[in-house]
Amino acid sequence: MLRQPFASVNGRSDVSSCHPVAVAPEHSPPSDTPGARAHLPRPGLGGLIVGAALVATLVVISRRVGDPDFWWHMETGSWIINHGAFPSRELFTYTASTRVWADQEWGSEVLGYLIFRAGGFLAFSLAYAAVTWVGFWFIWRRIALERVPALIAGACIAVAAAAGVEVWGPRSQMISFALTCLTLYWVESYLRDRNRRLYLLPLVVLAWANLHGGFVYGLAVVALAAVTETALWLTSSQDGAHRRRSLRLWGVLIACVVAGLLNPITFHAYQAAVQTQTSAVQQTFIAEWHSPSFHSLGEVGLELLLLLVVFAMAFRRPRLWDALVTVVGIYAALSAVRNAPLAAAALTPMVAWSLGGAWERSRWPEPLGRWIQRRASDLLVLVTAGTLLVAVGTAGVMTYTLSSQTASTNANFPVGADDWLAAHPEVGTRMFNAYDWGGYLIYRFYPDRPVFIYGEATELGNQLLQEVSDVENAEPDWQTILTEHGVNYVVERTDSALSMALSVDPQWKQVYSDGFAVIFVKR
Repeated sequence: MLRQPFASVNGRSDVSSCHPVAVAPEHSPPSDTPGARAHLPRPGLGGLIVGAALVATLVVISRRVGDPDFWWHMETGSWIINHGAFPSRELFTYTASTRVWADQEWGSEVLGYLIFRAGGFLAFSLAYAAVTWVGFWFIWRRIALERVPALIAGACIAVAAAAGVEVWGPRSQMISFALTCLTLYWVESYLRDRNRRLYLLPLVVLAWANLHGGFVYGLAVVALAAVTETALWLTSSQDGAHRRRSLRLWGVLIACVVAGLLNPITFHAYQAAVQTQTSAVQQTFIAEWHSPSFHSLGEVGLELLLLLVVFAMAFRRPRLWDALVTVVGIYAALSAVRNAPLAAAALTPMVAWSLGGAWERSRWPEPLGRWIQRRASDLLVLVTAGTLLVAVGTAGVMTYTLSSQTASTNANFPVGADDWLAAHPEVGTRMFNAYDWGGYLIYRFYPDRPVFIYGEATELGNQLLQEVSDVENAEPDWQTILTEHGVNYVVERTDSALSMALSVDPQWKQVYSDGFAVIFVKR
């Protein structure tokens, strides 16, 4: 009996070879019997379809440098290399210069600066596109732990790419995305008794904790798996597999927690992660911490993914682990825009497995499989040509996107205003600046012009962030805040509430405006 048209993403069978593909049994709880390892498909219809989907993800994950934090991360990396040390105090402001600085991203800052110094913006963008793409590779490898038709797997990968369209880009957060995908894959493989690579995770966390504070996501995945296996052990004490996996998962988790302490800031890495996740001011003031607005075109991919999760789960009786990962993934997606990549990592395989199982139980696989086998050679040529077109089109889009870096920088950062300040070094001693321009101002003027605020919101503190919010929105206390900090010049957006208030305040004089940025100096 013919099954799995267009091949599956697990197993060696391929339609182009005209071999039948056995139906994968409906999923049952893992047992002590080791399962067969997942195999990559041989080059054929299935492999080409999935390959085309993975290549196409580069269209949305290859981005120009646009993250406001990029600039101060590069300056920090430069500082660490030039001084041969880690900064112990905040470097870039006059408002928080006495605060202890626990830099949880020093590793990615140093590596990023070295890449940027060697190859400029293009090298930096390509490096992070590669890191993000590795995350999608592990999403696919996790999908391939069950037999799923290649068309369904490719479509799910495409939806995952669309789900994070508001977040993808060259930023250190993508390191945590890729390594979270790796952790999910290793945990899933371990729970299915496929392999024991999970025992290597403490080494991964050791590197991860020195690259980005998101290493706690990996710990959360292992903790969730440990809790799941412990619950199954307690409710089915006759099953020795759950006991064995439970104890080993708790051991791996403890080793990972210890590995997370092996960095220059030790326990402050955990403290910073908790502060970031629980800061009400930060989550109110910073746009990417807001819940997604499904009225926005950029959130359509995430909305589709969530709808598919609900739809797909109707076709599958989930394990406890599946259910918990799904709930956590949905919560992450709805709680903050920046969590969309993590939600895609968690939820995409669930959707693929459910839809793949539903397809297998339908009446279509057998007749469609016969039709494909009769036309296998022609379809292979057609799909190969389509894959090549996808690759060429993707390369063209990437070239166009990454070639517009200068125009993008000019459109998003106060380049003209900073040029004016560079030509007038006598102007001002204490700056107030737009929150998301702080990093660029640091890049241009450190150490000559310290800024008021920049993107290291967790380390600068909730009070300062609240003051910035009050000033930028021209709340009743905005003049008092500027006076208390001795501010004597302001670099702000032309259309902001603060700029409008300053334009009618006789104490302030406008000295520069280009329609995008404006500079006011106190009389």
